[in-house]
Amino acid sequence: MSVTVRARHEYKHSLQKVWAAFTDPEFYQAKFEGIGHRKVEIVSAESDDDGFSIEVSREVPLDVPGFLRSMLGEWNTLLQSERWSESGKGVYVNELQIEARGVPATMTGSMTLAAKGKGCVNEVSITIRAAVPLIGGKLEQFVAKDTEATLAAEYEFIRDYLAS
Repeated sequence: MSVTVRARHEYKHSLQKVWAAFTDPEFYQAKFEGIGHRKVEIVSAESDDDGFSIEVSREVPLDVPGFLRSMLGEWNTLLQSERWSESGKGVYVNELQIEARGVPATMTGSMTLAAKGKGCVNEVSITIRAAVPLIGGKLEQFVAKDTEATLAAEYEFIRDYLAS
């Protein structure tokens, strides 16, 4: 089984301005700290002719239901790897993986950033899979709900960041 979370983030800013942010390691540091994550560390970041790669480690707060508390705790360390590349004129794609240390679940996803009028849109899709007998579905649903909240917080942060 698995659960997929989708989001559509529209920006009034140009594709070039959003792309510049999405390929700046300092942006990732500011974004994750700005939405309440702690111990944010840029593990690696590299730009090349084919695109941009980044790996970020951070601790995220969790409001965990009782039945998952012993498995997850109040904070969890995530390691997020992203690889952005150009996919045609005015379109960038991102393949991402998120590893939650000590949690028997995987998160994989993609983003597509494309021009839309004078602005742009970022389509996000993240699939959560848990490999735990009996409570795997509940764990997937919890992680999906937390992922939706994180994506909403990131969207609000990014809009403010771009406006400043």
